[in-house]
Amino acid sequence: MIEISKRVRRLAGATAVAATVIVLATGVGVAAQEKPVPVPADAPMYRFTPGDNMDVKFDYVPELNDTVTVRPDGYISLQRVGEIRVQGLTPAELSEQLKARYGAVIKQPELTVIVRQFAVQRVFVGGEVTSPGMVPLHGQVTCLQAILSTGGPRMSARLSDVVLLRHVGENQAEAYKLDLNKVIAGTVADTVLRPFDVVVVPRSRIAKVGQFVDSYINALLPRSIVFPYNLNTVVVAREGQ
Repeated sequence: MIEISKRVRRLAGATAVAATVIVLATGVGVAAQEKPVPVPADAPMYRFTPGDNMDVKFDYVPELNDTVTVRPDGYISLQRVGEIRVQGLTPAELSEQLKARYGAVIKQPELTVIVRQFAVQRVFVGGEVTSPGMVPLHGQVTCLQAILSTGGPRMSARLSDVVLLRHVGENQAEAYKLDLNKVIAGTVADTVLRPFDVVVVPRSRIAKVGQFVDSYINALLPRSIVFPYNLNTVVVAREGQ
């Protein structure tokens, strides 16, 4: 652990993280890219997740105004239109869907969706770390910071082959292999995590990310945690030619 602490103190900012990406889908095989690519740094549009609280305000029919919280199953219930799945939608996408639904029952369905309170944003860190589990995101948290917040890597951890699993759409994710030894050495920048990222620190070298996800991550993730991709269904990783 002393050796790891020395390496951590040498951490410094540098260029973009080199990584190998393979697109995954729940139950669907997809192609892998051979050349390393950087983990995308741009934050995507916010998408609803269970626990989010929102106001739905109507311009001309205020009696339909409502305040709702996204349920664990990703749905909300609204007057006149019933159950609506909102998990994974942006506020703008939900507004358009609601206008279409309410257009069938009222003449002027103009409305606005306002996010009042966000659910606690978290990532999952597992593998060869002291205390695997959920890590809350308070502000900007990097991959190495998340690992250290679990008590740090074990002596058996292979920091050159850390796997990052990132949700990118309905039942889809991307898996990256990160070399945190280079981050500690200050030769590459650390990766800033996003809500629902999964970070796994392996014990041994990973030759193919897809095989690792298929054989290890599927068994590692607790099925009780609510992430955008459906963890009740096994995430399948198939590498292309």
